[in-house]
Amino acid sequence: MTYEEAVKFIDSFINYERMTEWEYPEALKLDRMQQLAKELGNPQNAYESIIIAGSKGKGSTAAILSSILRMDNFKVGLYTSPHLLDIRERIQVNGLMINEARFIEDVLLMRRTLDSYEWRKNPPTYFEVLTALAFHHFKEMKVQIAVLEVGLGGLYDSTNIAHAKVVGITPISLEHTDKLGRTISKIAVQKCGIIKGREIVVSGTQPEEAEAVIVKVVEENDARLLRLGREIKIFERDFGEDFQRFDVRGAFGSYFNLELKLLGRHQIDNAAQAIGLAKALESKTRFKVSDAAVKQGVLDARWPGRLEKIADGPKIILDGAQNADSMRKLVAAVKRHFTYEKLITVLGVSTDKDLEGILAELLPETDVFIATQADSPRALPARVVAESIKAHDREVYTEEKSGTVLEKAKSLSRPTDLALVTGSLFLVGDIKLSLRA
Repeated sequence: MTYEEAVKFIDSFINYERMTEWEYPEALKLDRMQQLAKELGNPQNAYESIIIAGSKGKGSTAAILSSILRMDNFKVGLYTSPHLLDIRERIQVNGLMINEARFIEDVLLMRRTLDSYEWRKNPPTYFEVLTALAFHHFKEMKVQIAVLEVGLGGLYDSTNIAHAKVVGITPISLEHTDKLGRTISKIAVQKCGIIKGREIVVSGTQPEEAEAVIVKVVEENDARLLRLGREIKIFERDFGEDFQRFDVRGAFGSYFNLELKLLGRHQIDNAAQAIGLAKALESKTRFKVSDAAVKQGVLDARWPGRLEKIADGPKIILDGAQNADSMRKLVAAVKRHFTYEKLITVLGVSTDKDLEGILAELLPETDVFIATQADSPRALPARVVAESIKAHDREVYTEEKSGTVLEKAKSLSRPTDLALVTGSLFLVGDIKLSLRA
């Protein structure tokens, strides 16, 4: 089997990440995931796990946490989704994605495991196969700690078969309302499905409705809750175009003059939550997390596709913000960290996203729009995006092919301007792929 054949095998399973309409939770069955893991020897039980759910910031928090833990020479697995360029980005050990040879070996194992009438009749999903593959790879690599980002929701997510003594819930907002519920409270119930009993729960700053649900679920499950803004406090210092500095104080200790390369005030919250998760793990296990590891791990953390600058003169920034709340934070972060004359926004969104809500955040700041679309069946056509922008009487160009949209942005920009590519992680991935060509 070649690497391309291995990827093709994974792609042969139903991929709900790239579909707009499907039944939830009927399509996601934890009993199917549990059976698949059982046939692989329940690899998720071979190490400690930390599960992170939420609407925003899961990936960044997971990446920072992984960076902190490996600074103390722990062997750390990191499982995230979606990927930007290469499916192997999802499965990392100590900052390195699974190599092609091991990926092929693990896919061959999955193919043998699934070669039965029962599995052909009720095949796992794309995400379930990848989650099982990640669990197995982490066991084979003898990781000590696995940091797992929830794919969708929490209660029925494939990662939730892992037993975690520590869980994180990043800020909750309206998302996937057709599946998770049409209110913050209902969505919070789904996210809190990762709380099963006696864990330490580290929560980001939440809307009142979400916090009420989290507090109730924590109490019902005899867990302990640490919250940003309460048990964990942040004190900002300064920031620039490529850094921000801050202090974190909490029940687990104080950390002063931390430096973070990820940009945006929200990333400070993600870093503080990651520190809380690391120290919570320390209190629940034999793993000791040093002050030096916290400081260096925060400094070294990287998470591509989130306020990522790829060029100067004009500045070009990539960010996968895909809902109104994320876009509000992105716009604030761009204004916070960069100086520019005109803002040219390249916008492409998925069909299930709140385009008008996203535009409400972008319209006051954007001078020129370029409507485009990702190479994804979920992408809203560029012409539809453009029509929505025109309805607000704003200047907009249409560039349907995401692979050429950067050239259009550059042609409309001066060296003192800033071009922002946003609206979809699929779009950000397409742009990064075009830069490789």
